[in-house]
Amino acid sequence: RLFKNQYGSSILNYVMDLRITQAKKMLRFTDKQIELIARECGFEDANYFTRMFKKVEGSSPSEYRKLWTL
Repeated sequence: RLFKNQYGSSILNYVMDLRITQAKKMLRFTDKQIELIARECGFEDANYFTRMFKKVEGSSPSEYRKLWTL
């Protein structure tokens, strides 16, 4: 409760946001496969990573990457 009062979100949501932010950097600035990025950001299941990424960002990791490769 103290964490949520201080930072405005639960610990789980805070950690998820950190992981997704790191994944966005890697999608934008590396050519690594999405599965590898997922693992390096703490997601053991690439499908779960894709679902969470889409929930947070509104697009899939591959769609997000395409926005930066145009």
